[in-house]
Amino acid sequence: MSRVQPGPLLAPASVTFTALPRAALSVWRWKLTIAVLPVALVVAGVFGLLVPLARPSVPAWPGLAFAGALLAGAAFRWWRLKAAWAISGYTLAEDELLYRGGLFRRYLSALPYGRIQTVEVGSGPLQRRFGLATVKVAAGTFHQLVVHDVPTAEAEEIRDALTRLATERQVSL
Repeated sequence: MSRVQPGPLLAPASVTFTALPRAALSVWRWKLTIAVLPVALVVAGVFGLLVPLARPSVPAWPGLAFAGALLAGAAFRWWRLKAAWAISGYTLAEDELLYRGGLFRRYLSALPYGRIQTVEVGSGPLQRRFGLATVKVAAGTFHQLVVHDVPTAEAEEIRDALTRLATERQVSL
């Protein structure tokens, strides 16, 4: 199996990214399952079974085909989530917080420490089940960087480090 290799724009040579834990992949897959499976079951049940029973002139195959397409798309996404997880990571560089991710459209986000205004750590029920948290870093109203699914203790260390660095390097407004 080939490993996803980041391009030169997404992996500066002097920067080492911290990979997300394996539990993050599990959380992503659970979220996908929770989002798609009920929709596919409702579509198959309503448009594939109930509507054709109520109106025999309406065929069942379009509803069943749509539900099947939803499940096939979800299965493909489930499989490709591992590649997205492999490329995702963050680092506290010398002057900025860097986060990279993506699958088909890869990105590298940078937020200078001096622009940071707020740092929040939170976790939903699924993240708590796997011992993970999300770190939200904001620099004004429209500039935000989110590091999803890091271990809870590590998220709190990131928050403390970012708060300290933001205070030290604060840009005057």
